[in-house]
Amino acid sequence: RKFVIANARVENCAIIYCNDGFCEMTGFSRPDIMQKPCTCDFLHGGLTNKEAISQVAQAVLRSEERKVEITYYRKDGSDFQCNIHIIPVKNEEGVVMMFILNFDYVVDEESDNSTEKISPTSPTKS
Repeated sequence: RKFVIANARVENCAIIYCNDGFCEMTGFSRPDIMQKPCTCDFLHGGLTNKEAISQVAQAVLRSEERKVEITYYRKDGSDFQCNIHIIPVKNEEGVVMMFILNFDYVVDEESDNSTEKISPTSPTKS
């Protein structure tokens, strides 16, 4: 898994935790990432779609659970496609206290080594 946890009770919804998987995915170290906004503006680049950026920002602003496909950039400048699952976490009173953002690589459906590849024809027995 690759995820961050952000504090929803501060102005920029700052990242308060990121796991090793997220650091490996992005090339940033934990100190680089801590206290950055959970909208991950620091991962934006030339191919990052404005509509996707807007969807992430709206989900955080409205405290809505949402999945967004977006192109991000690693610290070394290389780009990657990922799916973000934004999950607001509420307290007993229903107030959003934090966000969990889970990141997964977009699986290339043309790839032969994809475990999620679906064949349009039924399998044949050999």
